[in-house]
Amino acid sequence: MKKILNTAVRSSMDWLEERFTVAPDHKGMPWQDQSHVPRMGKYPAGKQPVNANEPCWQKVEPVAKPGVCRLHQARVWSLHATSSTIAPDPHRRLAIVFDKHRRRLKTPASPYVWAYYLKHREWRRKNRHTAHLAGRVALLGNFVSDSNNYYHFWADIVSDIWYLRQSLPASEMPERYLMAYTGVSWQRQILELCGIREDQVIPLSDHDWLNVDELVVPIRPKGSEDQPSWQADAIRGMANWAGIDRPATRRLYLSRADAPRRRVANEAQVRERLEPLGFEVLTLDGLSVREQQALFASASTIIAPHGAALTNLVWCKPGTLVVDFLSENHLAPCFRELAAQSEVIYHPIVCRSVDDTISGFDSDIEIDMAQLDTALKVLMFKNASIYALEKARLAPETLHWDNDGLYYQETR
Repeated sequence: MKKILNTAVRSSMDWLEERFTVAPDHKGMPWQDQSHVPRMGKYPAGKQPVNANEPCWQKVEPVAKPGVCRLHQARVWSLHATSSTIAPDPHRRLAIVFDKHRRRLKTPASPYVWAYYLKHREWRRKNRHTAHLAGRVALLGNFVSDSNNYYHFWADIVSDIWYLRQSLPASEMPERYLMAYTGVSWQRQILELCGIREDQVIPLSDHDWLNVDELVVPIRPKGSEDQPSWQADAIRGMANWAGIDRPATRRLYLSRADAPRRRVANEAQVRERLEPLGFEVLTLDGLSVREQQALFASASTIIAPHGAALTNLVWCKPGTLVVDFLSENHLAPCFRELAAQSEVIYHPIVCRSVDDTISGFDSDIEIDMAQLDTALKVLMFKNASIYALEKARLAPETLHWDNDGLYYQETR
């Protein structure tokens, strides 16, 4: 009986959701189809050479119709987002967008509005304040609620600006940008690199309700599981990155010892193995964005547990080797795709999650020392130099898969 009741409630919710939701290309709604935006990356997303023994990557339903939606007299509800595993943060927000007829705009990762109506009571407040934004405003990112994630700031928010610049004439570009923003130093530095003034930024957390004269909403692949083929080029283009004309020789191990999640439980062992081989053990804490760019451009080899710091591999020189240690319960392919688009040689290694009672996104991992030794063997193998691996990348049929999940070049 309970199952039947739950099914009936869910069906009713789905019907209500469909009734009060509108697709961005709905008839009569200003819509600019951008399915034709050219692929700028050398490797389209998902087209990196793949072997059957690769990790079983997390997937989402791809965006069927990318484009730009322009709503006149739009309404925006900026919702407080919560998480049981992350400390409360008033800046964690997701926006629900409504047209002038109060229909929800369907966007990637847009939450079910009726579920939020039942869960949140703010909309019922009689004295709620609704701010008004004049002119043309773009809603950026709005895929995850975490306003302090370095990867999502580049891949979702900054890349949205690049996408709009490819889609709209300069005369129709937004004057201001509505986004998850806290004003931390690295966010200000990124916006400065990209030519965006801070007075153009409207933090989502500044308002609960907004009326916007004209709201511009980019509809495209976002997040860590569905990346567009131009992602790396967009990031480099927005930062006006031309590279650094110095040899890339440094070996780096990026520690997450200062992170609140996904640390390496046996990092002392890992350091003991790597430091005698010339690896520098460091975190990116305190480094400016420009210093991070220079650091990654100077590296020939980077070994790291999976984390937002690896977004910086877009600054690496082609042929740089990156080893990414992933939790078995959090297999996000974002850095695989960025590496493919940046001509970086990428090796994913799946590690055991040390605490199955919490999500793979949060749990620390343990690096199997045999897997680490295999990775080092590949790095040091006399017939598999970085040059040889780069040549093999151009002819992936010469690569083979060993039992530890790494590509190597077969000697003949």
